[in-house]
Amino acid sequence: MMCAKGQPGLRERKKMQTRSALISAALELCDQQGFDATTVEQIADSVDISPRTFNRYFATKEDVVLGPIEELVTAVVAALDAQPKTGNELDALCAAHVQVFEEAASQDPPSPLFEQFMVMNRIVAASPAVRARSVEMGEWKTQAIRSKVAQRMGLADDDMRVRVVMSTYGALMQLAMDQWDMSGDADSGVVMLDCAKSIKATYATFREMVPGSH
Repeated sequence: MMCAKGQPGLRERKKMQTRSALISAALELCDQQGFDATTVEQIADSVDISPRTFNRYFATKEDVVLGPIEELVTAVVAALDAQPKTGNELDALCAAHVQVFEEAASQDPPSPLFEQFMVMNRIVAASPAVRARSVEMGEWKTQAIRSKVAQRMGLADDDMRVRVVMSTYGALMQLAMDQWDMSGDADSGVVMLDCAKSIKATYATFREMVPGSH
């Protein structure tokens, strides 16, 4: 239920808070004692809900650990949906990702997104089950963004033009990510701003080198 000006109502805000709390609890517990040693019951109990209620938010333990991926994709798709339709979807994708990082960094305190990704990556590296599910989530992530791009272009998801946009942006994002400091030593807000700067710099280089990409 949405209240005035499109803001979520009280019930929806409580659901979002519970979901966020479950992700935080799962990451902390699995990081401390291992994924296999952590139970859904422990995660649910730490948020003061029942395992049955947990399953209303996440189908599996793997899914709650990988929650940061869904959180990020949801934010990017929403930001992309709000971008003006100029005919340059690479520009829109860049702007959407930059917006998500800059808005997360501007929160006081900064969004826990970066720290959660660091913890999630440690768990993924240590658990074959989570790693396998993360591959599936990666495919879902790509499809979710591809669908929004296709919608904006008025094309089918598998249209070659959509595939070219997604493949090009995927390569640009990978180049940008290679420059990110993932050591975890820096302040999360600073790191997220650096990520945004890296995306903008990478895309600016692309525009300089590829005629007609503006």
